[in-house]
Amino acid sequence: MAKVTGYKSFKEMTKILLVSILSLLSYISFAQEIDLLILNNEYDKALQIIDSELAKNEAQSTLFLKKGIIQQKKFDFTGAVKSLEKAYQLDSINPTILSEIADANSSLGNYKGALPYLKKLYKSDTTNTVNVLKLVRGLLNLRTYKEPYEILKSAYQHDTTNLIINKQLALCATRTGHNDFSISLYRKVINQNPTDLANYTNLASVYQTKVQDTLAIETLEKGLEVFPDDPILLNRLGEFEYHLQKYAKAIVPYEKYLAKGDSSPDVLKNLGICYYFEKREKEGLYLLEKSFLLNPDFPIVSLYIGLCYKNLKQFDRSIEYMNFAAKAAIPYYLSDIYYNLGIVYGLHREFKPSIEAFKKAYQLDTTKCSVLFEIATTYEEFQKDKTLAIRYYNAYLKAKKEDNPYFRKLTEYAISRKKQLNQAKLHEVKKEEKH
Repeated sequence: MAKVTGYKSFKEMTKILLVSILSLLSYISFAQEIDLLILNNEYDKALQIIDSELAKNEAQSTLFLKKGIIQQKKFDFTGAVKSLEKAYQLDSINPTILSEIADANSSLGNYKGALPYLKKLYKSDTTNTVNVLKLVRGLLNLRTYKEPYEILKSAYQHDTTNLIINKQLALCATRTGHNDFSISLYRKVINQNPTDLANYTNLASVYQTKVQDTLAIETLEKGLEVFPDDPILLNRLGEFEYHLQKYAKAIVPYEKYLAKGDSSPDVLKNLGICYYFEKREKEGLYLLEKSFLLNPDFPIVSLYIGLCYKNLKQFDRSIEYMNFAAKAAIPYYLSDIYYNLGIVYGLHREFKPSIEAFKKAYQLDTTKCSVLFEIATTYEEFQKDKTLAIRYYNAYLKAKKEDNPYFRKLTEYAISRKKQLNQAKLHEVKKEEKH
């Protein structure tokens, strides 16, 4: 009897095992079918099969994961986030789910939403380079540099040869003020990968911060050996030579830059000024006038156009541009600053500084006739002799002004006060004559 019972038990276990194996093989076959559809870019068909299966049983994190991956491939990142969040609810420690949900959020520009998943992924294995770099990229997307600097520095201590770690650490070192370390890293990554243009410009920028212009120029020239006639490197090299007042040397990269077809007002200006200092005024005028047309509010351009005309003995044109430069060099809002400063001084009962500020405001912009009115009222208030007050009321009344209620009200007041002050002054004169 015992033998019969044991035989039945064995038979049942064998049956269960066989069913389990068949179910597993069926699932593997099902999963392979989906993977094959994804591989062949048959995304809609794959989604139909997944949705059909999930309708029967939603507790399948792997299917939600695959659905989210397909939706990302279809650029449906909003849908992908929803699917991947369901996968995460079912399996919150799966590194692939963590990675995919972070990527989907990042694709939507939701870098803050991606960060918790990236941090959890990183904490699951802090030695995993992929996890490290994913978290660093997520933090850099949020313009955060201190935390990624510490993460990368830790990774660098374990592996000093990884090109991407070295490059990202160099960037973070720069942004956190570790310039010497940044320089050594950028030199290293340039040797590791001389075909990355950004490393040359970034290293030059660090040298510029440390006022090591010669080394910056050497770096850009080294970059041009790898990227001959690259416009970014040419422009930067021209800028360095120009700001060092090495005008003859600046001409070469600037000319090559313009030959590429760009017509940046700054490059036209700088090269035009270089031509001026090299006694090539006609060439300078041609570029400076082009720059002026593109950006007429830049006073230095007008100045050097005037200087070129001066050297060419065309004095009328020189005076015209010099005057324009003088006016453009004064910020349009400076008069307003002095005007309001005069008001505040007056409210603080500091009348002399108030008058000085008002006069400066009017000197900068003689169209502001309301300043004359303020000067008149201030003189009237603090000065016993009303002569200057009357003079400025007169000046205000003679000035051109807009015909609007504000100025009509000021004019009415000025006429009234001028009349009263003149009467008072006449009364004082008669009074003195009697005595």
